[in-house]
Amino acid sequence: MIVASSTCRVCGATEHTLVVERVKDWEYGVEGEWAYRRCASCGLLQLEPFPTVEDLVEAYDVDYHGYRTTAEKGRLYKLLFDVKDGLFKKKIAKVIPRGAALLDVGCGSGEYLRRMSFLEPSRIDGIDFNETAVELARSKGVNCFQGIFPDYPGEPDTYDAVFMNNYLEHTLDPGVEVEKALRLLKPGGALIGEVPNFRSVDRKVFGRYWGGNHVPRHTFQFEPGSLTALLERAGFQDVRTNQELSSNHLTLSIQNWLQRKTPDLAANPRITHGRTWYYNHLLLATAPVNLLFKLAGRSGVMKFFARKAG
Repeated sequence: MIVASSTCRVCGATEHTLVVERVKDWEYGVEGEWAYRRCASCGLLQLEPFPTVEDLVEAYDVDYHGYRTTAEKGRLYKLLFDVKDGLFKKKIAKVIPRGAALLDVGCGSGEYLRRMSFLEPSRIDGIDFNETAVELARSKGVNCFQGIFPDYPGEPDTYDAVFMNNYLEHTLDPGVEVEKALRLLKPGGALIGEVPNFRSVDRKVFGRYWGGNHVPRHTFQFEPGSLTALLERAGFQDVRTNQELSSNHLTLSIQNWLQRKTPDLAANPRITHGRTWYYNHLLLATAPVNLLFKLAGRSGVMKFFARKAG
């Protein structure tokens, strides 16, 4: 049923459908319940109630997993990460030249940019609004701006590549974000990123417990069609989306479901850094299942690639 309510922050339409409700922050216990509504015009899913910048800053003021290094997440996690990272670097080397100028939006601890050192980049810049993340990134040699991307004072036609890994779903307006990325890229430059796939099998199965919900931090959700349309409206060319071999959201969905009856999610003794002790083991155990989801075009994570016209 299509109803009129809050305005879509991206396209301005007012009609939407309610897709999922009564979603909680199963990982960190931020108080409240949220819903996702699909815009009847652009197809993007928007969080309701929608948080303010102040709400989001507070939501990250926790023992957040995104600010930990790969090594800190355990040996098993690092082993799985290193295998995936080796495949990723081979792909990146084909689309980004050596000596490139790089910008990572939502750079967290700066570890992603540090991984790009094999490209011998001429410039490594990052952006994050969290003070702890900015300090960590700067300690790794990243020239890091503290704030939000629309306020970033970068010059047009500066970067060979802009990265938005697990970022667009956290924003106040993804349309504004990708338009800014387009301006900052050099002609022929690439926008490369990753977002949860709301069309995934695990989202369908787990509903409000899906790991990709991650409320209230995930303000928007995407599917292949709506993400492609967003990038093309901004002016990008050669837009591609690919299903990612990543069992993170499937694993987190299981964790969320198992923790659903915890009386105080904010003080859950079973969870550290938003993860249970068995999380890394589940990552390995669910990898074959996620491979099947990927082959079916319904993995929990999707990569995207787009170019600025040369």
